[in-house]
Amino acid sequence: MRFLVSSWFIRPGVSGGWTTVADLLLPAHGMAFIGAAVPAGMRSCEGVQVTGLSAAARMIRRWPALNRIKESLQRKAHARETRAAFTACGADIVLCTDERAALGASDAGLPYAIRYHSRPGLLPAGTRDCLAASALFVTGAQPGFPGAIHLPHSIDLDRFRYAEPPDAEAALLTTSLVEAERPDIFVEGVSMSGLRGTVAGDGPLRDKISEMCRRTGGRVRLIPPVPRLELPGLLSDHQIGVACLEEGWHTTYQMKVAEYQAAGLFPAVQPWSELAMTAPGLTRTFRTPAELALLLDDLAGNWASTLEVRRRNREYAYARHHVRDARILFEEILASLPR
Repeated sequence: MRFLVSSWFIRPGVSGGWTTVADLLLPAHGMAFIGAAVPAGMRSCEGVQVTGLSAAARMIRRWPALNRIKESLQRKAHARETRAAFTACGADIVLCTDERAALGASDAGLPYAIRYHSRPGLLPAGTRDCLAASALFVTGAQPGFPGAIHLPHSIDLDRFRYAEPPDAEAALLTTSLVEAERPDIFVEGVSMSGLRGTVAGDGPLRDKISEMCRRTGGRVRLIPPVPRLELPGLLSDHQIGVACLEEGWHTTYQMKVAEYQAAGLFPAVQPWSELAMTAPGLTRTFRTPAELALLLDDLAGNWASTLEVRRRNREYAYARHHVRDARILFEEILASLPR
């Protein structure tokens, strides 16, 4: 089967949504992509045909009542471009990762399904419910989506090279540079510890985090997001994987943690992270930069004693987040569709 993946937020090659969808579909199915966050000039990524929505199709704002015509024009452009990409790639289904993408597929009159990468909320509940009712199927990465099949976040963990380094010298944070993922805590914490650190990511806080890293005198560096196929190499250069998250954030699962676990990095997370709540014996937690600094130094100073926990982390990730299990469920969903 051939899918046109449609998304308002996914950045091809580097977003977590790209990783989970590409790992789910490839190589068993064909895949093309259309989205609003495609870098200018990108036509393909990892051999996947990529189409960026035009400025007219991305013209989303909360229009005043007198400007409804603008919203109508945007929807028409979105539908037209989705239909053109669907035809060009010979797709069978549009797989939408959010309800705005689903709206474009629905307006275009195309067969579509919805794979929620995170919680819905872009459109009014009534519109979202209508889109879900008309979809071929709906899956949700988080449990508790009304009317959705729970298809958990899953990754091809076989990509990652598990290692047991003799010492801990460097910590890593792979992240979106947004307030919810608190990259500032990582930079401050590492700078107060005896370790080196790397932040890999991009986003609205890039300038702020870049300046914070510069003030560490090279102790912490900021690098661009690493494509999913190159990420294992980055992880192999680090021994501790850190996951920061704003307290009270609605999503507590962080895909980076499973990647850290598969590569043999010790996962250090915040107390409200999913791993800390479901398997506290597999992690150590921190709240503030000072607590993170103390934690990093303690892990480095007692590194040999963490070996058994690192091995159990790998087993945990493989048992719960390997894409092989998600693929089985996904194929069952496809087999249940009308021919």
